Amino acid sequence: MKILDRFKNRTKQIKVPKKRKSPMKKDHSKRTALAVWSLLGSIFVLSILTVLLSVNTRSGLNTTNAILNHEEIEVEETVSQPLAEQFLSGFIPTYINVVNTNEAIENRKQNLKEYMIHSETFLNERNEFYQLSGIQGDRVLKSYSLFDVQDEKENETLFQYKVTFTNRIHHEKEVEIEQEEKDDEDEEDREPETEIVTETEETDQTLLLSVPIQSQENQFAVSGVPYFSEVPTVKGVIEQEEEERAEAYTGEEVEPILTFLNTFFARYASEPKEELVYMMKEPTSLNGAFELDELTSTHIVEKEEGYQVFVTVLFRGVETNIPHVVNMELDLQRHEGNFFIETLKYQ
Repeated sequence: MKILDRFKNRTKQIKVPKKRKSPMKKDHSKRTALAVWSLLGSIFVLSILTVLLSVNTRSGLNTTNAILNHEEIEVEETVSQPLAEQFLSGFIPTYINVVNTNEAIENRKQNLKEYMIHSETFLNERNEFYQLSGIQGDRVLKSYSLFDVQDEKENETLFQYKVTFTNRIHHEKEVEIEQEEKDDEDEEDREPETEIVTETEETDQTLLLSVPIQSQENQFAVSGVPYFSEVPTVKGVIEQEEEERAEAYTGEEVEPILTFLNTFFARYASEPKEELVYMMKEPTSLNGAFELDELTSTHIVEKEEGYQVFVTVLFRGVETNIPHVVNMELDLQRHEGNFFIETLKYQ
């Protein structure tokens, strides 16, 4: 019995592990795939945004640079020509006019220095630019006019003027003084009296004066020694091709058109524009300054609507009878049975 009891006790002491249920493994592949694709999509979107941001930034920089460059160009091109001409209207007479006296020469030097750029060269009073030694006459400005404006280099503009001045050369000459006759003096024994007089010889000269100037905030200074040269001719032989016109209209409307044109141009020459509102879309006139002489040539072209008229008109001044020839092109149409000028322009 004891043995049996011992066996039972030992059997009770043996712990049998409880049987656990093995859990079912869940399928996470869809969630993983979704996460991976979301990550890839995010990377793709971020890449596109990065590229767009880079392009936008570059575009912004380019725009900024363009604006800055444009502003620089504008700064270079904003030299006020009227102000520059105002400045030069004081410089040119000061430079051209030379009076052969010590006082005038000294005044000219001091006045010129006020127009010159502040540099060691032009602040030096011994600069040859100011010296007028050995002169034999005067130089007097007669007239000047702007000829051309050129950009020489950065921040320097060359203003060219056509100037006409008078050179005055003074000559001393001994002349005999006319004396009163005396009764008790023999004319042969009388010694002639003389005096020294000054005669002035004048010659006009026209040259091109080139003046380089610099500007800063609408302030100007002459930046180099002005120089003279021959005035270049601006006349040219320019050939113009003759405009080919359509075949002239020769139908039954020619005579009515010519009658209308003669009536119109007679009124156009002599009457105010208000009187032509029934003949023109945009009335204009010579307002009585001229009178019609004749239509020297007329070329009529028929169009789908109306006519195109090329006409040469000879007017004459009312007071002087001086001829005034003009070439015109008219767009002529019919309105309520009458001709009407839609457009008129000079050729």
